[in-house]
Amino acid sequence: MSVYFKVYEIVREIPRGRVLTYGLISHMIGKRLSAQGVGWALRALPSAESAEGKKFHSGNVPWHRVVNASGGVSTTRNTDMPPDLQHTLLAAEGIKFNQELKIDLDKYLWKEVLQK
Repeated sequence: MSVYFKVYEIVREIPRGRVLTYGLISHMIGKRLSAQGVGWALRALPSAESAEGKKFHSGNVPWHRVVNASGGVSTTRNTDMPPDLQHTLLAAEGIKFNQELKIDLDKYLWKEVLQK
């Protein structure tokens, strides 16, 4: 199984209203990818529209639930994506951002998976 697929399987399990960080996912897969590599894996997801016959795509892997270590979104450098899309999707799940546009990881981090 591809290491990217391992990332996608973990991200698919993140519950609505919860997040993981790129670094935590890296740790969960035995650091076979760096935190940045986890980001590249998520960026490589095909869109739901172009994913016919593919097991993983942006329609069934909630990529937006993965944030950086400080609780911020890291998709602003992706010119293929509207700059506020990740923020909008997380806010729609009830996740609140502070004035610096960061989320409180103590409140929203999916801690239960870390105890497995």
